[in-house]
Amino acid sequence: MSADGVYIPKEQNSTEINQFRPISLLNVEGKIFFSVMASRLTKYFTENGYINTSVQKGGIPGVSGCLEHATMIWEAIQRAKSEKLNLDVIWLDLANAYGSVPHQMIQLALRMYHVLEDIQVMLDDYFSGFRMRFSTNSYTTDWINLEIGIAMGCTISPILFVMAMEVILKAAEDSAGPANLGGGCYMPPLKAFMDDTTIICSKEDETCRMLERLDVLMALCRMKFKPKKSRSLSVRKGKIDATTIFTVASQQIPTVSQEPVKSLGRWYDSSMKDTKRGLELVELATEGLLAINRCGLQGKLKVWCIQFMLIPKLLWPLLVYKICSTTVEAIEAKINKFTTRWLGVPPGLTDVAMYCHKAKLRLPLQFIVEEYKCGKARILSMLEDSKDPIVKTVQPTIKTGRKWKVVEAVDEAKECLKIKEVIGQTQTDRKGLGSSTAKWWSKAEGKEKRDMVINEIRLNEDSRRVQKAVQQPQQGQWTNWDNALQKSLTWNEIWHMAPLRISFLIRSVYDLLPSNANLVRWGKAGRPQSMS
Repeated sequence: MSADGVYIPKEQNSTEINQFRPISLLNVEGKIFFSVMASRLTKYFTENGYINTSVQKGGIPGVSGCLEHATMIWEAIQRAKSEKLNLDVIWLDLANAYGSVPHQMIQLALRMYHVLEDIQVMLDDYFSGFRMRFSTNSYTTDWINLEIGIAMGCTISPILFVMAMEVILKAAEDSAGPANLGGGCYMPPLKAFMDDTTIICSKEDETCRMLERLDVLMALCRMKFKPKKSRSLSVRKGKIDATTIFTVASQQIPTVSQEPVKSLGRWYDSSMKDTKRGLELVELATEGLLAINRCGLQGKLKVWCIQFMLIPKLLWPLLVYKICSTTVEAIEAKINKFTTRWLGVPPGLTDVAMYCHKAKLRLPLQFIVEEYKCGKARILSMLEDSKDPIVKTVQPTIKTGRKWKVVEAVDEAKECLKIKEVIGQTQTDRKGLGSSTAKWWSKAEGKEKRDMVINEIRLNEDSRRVQKAVQQPQQGQWTNWDNALQKSLTWNEIWHMAPLRISFLIRSVYDLLPSNANLVRWGKAGRPQSMS
């Protein structure tokens, strides 16, 4: 198999070859063929229990591995802190993981897990003729025969890498016992997401033994860890211990007290808190808004940048970190300030007008507070419905502050869905019965149940906005327009509309035009002017 490869930087200001990651450009026919084979191999491995999803969650469809692992690791740290337990957590970084896994290791994994011989022969032929060349702006290398490594971009390589790592993880898992989290809860000593491996142990000697075992196994496979990019965190009786040092590959592993580490999208430091993350997120949102404001785009395009560039960038930290709803509301206030300015409407335009889905003029804008609540509800539902028995036993807590509690919101949504099923299908608008298909809570499963809970939370949030609109005598007049049809603006329509037309449309619907009555109300005129 021949593949053309290019190098993409792994970090900013990349100058050395080890700071780049190769990615291969393969033919479409090969991708389709091997994607079918990868799907069947994945089904074979999972149905036969060859992959322990409590340990390895990478490359497994239907498993929210990144979120589950990150949440479980953070839960272990928080329990050790609150219960005053001992805990060692080590994040290991594998040097050039995908480019250094031997092809013989892949064949060993296939034989070990009893894959059909025809598949083994086919994959052996595939990798034995594996060659690549790399292109830059100035030149292209000659063809290079490869005996190690998999091609990033090859559809079958991820599941093969997972199986190769599974052989190593199974050989090392007996080196330490489960980590004690208190309350009769225990966690496996290894957590892996593809090549990102984390050790969690309650005893220092077990941690050292696990490190030594993994180091020996990696050396036998001609792979190695990078101590400089690995990190360790040691908790002794609930407090951080910066004096405990671990070694791998004959080098010391830095502690999180010396330098924080980011693993699976989450930062870990010596404070064992998420307080800094909330402040950093507010700063990130402010810097993003100012950067968008400085660009020379029209106001409507700046609003588009908020919706499709800034808000998606903020949603992941809001999902994984413990950030209270008050902080999110502060971010939303900053976003609303710039949004009203760029749309050319008065700053007094309420969030009801911008985000209400039942308003007579519906704008295609995301409400970040609503997205935050839905995200927290989604991750809570995912953890409750997880197929991992360890996750179900531990039941990690999702904290959102005192003002809004995700557990209460999800329970309320579930009760509402159950009551709706008891009542049955009713007519809620003028479309009549049968215009839509009803979904019942008792018949839903898995993702469908989560989607129903999320949709119910969105409906509750929109109902609150309608209640707020009813109390607004000026901007809430649309609640009495029974015969008016709803106008839903799309981004395609907004792009083709003049900025002044957008401003006029919004202000006219919500009675914010400079009429005589409004000028008097705003203190811009002494008394209403007559038409005579």
